Amino acid sequence: MAPPKRKAEQEADNRIFVPSTRSWIYLATFILIFCLTCAELGLVSQQIHKYGRWTFNYATLQYKNAIGLLLCACLISLLLCLGHYWIAVGGTAFTSLILSVFFGTVAGIFRVTTPFRGHDCGRPQDSYPVIWRPWFQECSRVVAMEGIAWSLWALYLCMMIGTLLYMFQITPRPTPGGYYGSPTRVVPSYV
Repeated sequence: MAPPKRKAEQEADNRIFVPSTRSWIYLATFILIFCLTCAELGLVSQQIHKYGRWTFNYATLQYKNAIGLLLCACLISLLLCLGHYWIAVGGTAFTSLILSVFFGTVAGIFRVTTPFRGHDCGRPQDSYPVIWRPWFQECSRVVAMEGIAWSLWALYLCMMIGTLLYMFQITPRPTPGGYYGSPTRVVPSYV
């Protein structure tokens, strides 16, 4: 019987998917990001198809530009979700940073620019500012786009933090003996 191989002599583990807590969390996160991005892309494309590319069709220029930025972020997010297996961990962290900035910016613009909130979409048309009155029927869509953008911002922020922790191997380590109030201190005996 041959002695067991040391760790350095063992063969590399070349499995495609290694079941672990981290791999299951990444899988669930990418599936959730993919589903939310598809929903966001549907809402954005509906707005673009309905109101076109001309500025005078939109309530404000900020809102129109936020729709364009959201379309760009959705396309990049779909490319990342579909190709993340072939992208290096550093590329995933960098892309997650960029996408979290994009989705956070769009969600912030929606929050500041539009008068629509999730709890008041049933208000009459006269209660909205004059510039937004033709858009009052879009309240639920705008609120949904804002909510999904905030969700994708949070998911990409968590994805970036997780990949950076993995890249730099930041893990909790046990406290070495003798530090931070260790209960006993071993004193060597020379007798």
